[in-house]
Amino acid sequence: MTQFTPIKAMADARLNRFHLILLLCCSFIMFFDGYDLIVYGSVLPTLMTEWSLTPDQAGWLGSAALIGMMIGALTLGSLADRIGRRPVIVHGTLLFSLAAIATGLATTPEAFGALRFLTGIFLGGVIPNIVSLMNELAPRANRHALTTIMLSIYSVGSIVATLVALWILPLLGWKPVFFLSGAALLFLPFLYRWMPDSMTFLMSHGKETEARALLSRAVPTQNHDHVHWTIPAPQHRPSVSASRLFREGRLLGTPMVWLSFGMCMLMVYGLNTWLPKIMIAGGYDLGSSLQFLIVLNIGATVGALAGGWLGDCFGNKLVLIIFFALAVVSLILLGTHPGPEVLNILLFIAGATTIGTLAVVHAFGADYYPAEIRSTGVSWCSAMGRFGAIAGPILGGALIGLKLPLGQNFIIFAIPGVIAIAAVLLVARTKTVEEPDAEPQPAESAAPSIS
Repeated sequence: MTQFTPIKAMADARLNRFHLILLLCCSFIMFFDGYDLIVYGSVLPTLMTEWSLTPDQAGWLGSAALIGMMIGALTLGSLADRIGRRPVIVHGTLLFSLAAIATGLATTPEAFGALRFLTGIFLGGVIPNIVSLMNELAPRANRHALTTIMLSIYSVGSIVATLVALWILPLLGWKPVFFLSGAALLFLPFLYRWMPDSMTFLMSHGKETEARALLSRAVPTQNHDHVHWTIPAPQHRPSVSASRLFREGRLLGTPMVWLSFGMCMLMVYGLNTWLPKIMIAGGYDLGSSLQFLIVLNIGATVGALAGGWLGDCFGNKLVLIIFFALAVVSLILLGTHPGPEVLNILLFIAGATTIGTLAVVHAFGADYYPAEIRSTGVSWCSAMGRFGAIAGPILGGALIGLKLPLGQNFIIFAIPGVIAIAAVLLVARTKTVEEPDAEPQPAESAAPSIS
């Protein structure tokens, strides 16, 4: 009778209730990631007036959460390869929700920045792990689609944050906008009940009972009597050192993946933070400027979903190159003062190919690393990408301070797209996904990997 590994069984599984619940759990977290981080751009004009902030001060304040996300990705994100994805995801969600609520109680810019920093730390630990978990547990045939659907919910959270700001800001001010982040706490019991852990983690840490239970949930119709279980001894656990990200043909690829993350995040966070203020400087009122932010993020949702489907059809690398090229063109054209209809079309395309591309680049990074180091790999990608995310709000503040023409502002935001194209072209393909005919490893070998 043919034997198969649990990882191969899960990769070959048909889409079922387990995968849809996993998608719901991860998408819920991604929704609040979009809400909590983009809400700052929605309330930024109000905060600048209330606290008399200069553009440079506002830019640094906007980067506080992003600096926290970088630290969180490097610490809490990589920690999951040692203690498991599930505890980091569940407890991180609890803590970033509490920190977001507390932000609404801030009375000074310093306190506001400190609480945004804490929110970022916990989000930074959670997001790379839900990306890794979805990539590991989804069926091979649906992996890219499910990952990008999950990541596209980021833009839904961004849209809701903007709509909430449009509705609440004129009535109650900016503080209740942050209080609404507390809704995440209501979902925690469901998350605690249904969020799974990584099969690779369970097997490599000798948790056979939990691994068998996970396989039963993910592949309920499979005859598990013929599963070839490879539970390594503790001393044979694979290394999760960051230095491994540069081995096995990844010496150039890893820095280039980092650079593509960074350039994408620079455009995403720069535009989401400063687009309302840039449009106000271009002669639009606050209401219209916030509506432009909604169009940008509607485009992002469509772009992320389309990117997932196109990634499954043509590969994430080609999709990234095309999307970054469209981002460059649309951003440059935005600076030509187009009419209202063309302006909204260009904003839609820019959102689809900058913020929407963030979903594709995460899937690209997750594909690049084998399962046993995937959380470390994606966490480091996210952390290094945060340098670009941090630079985005700071760059936008500097541009507003310089009072440059509208066209020059958008040209400067388009330059990272050109750099990202060059970076993606330099990433060589590595064999990191399950092969259909992969043979089970002997029991005494190291933990199985997606390779």
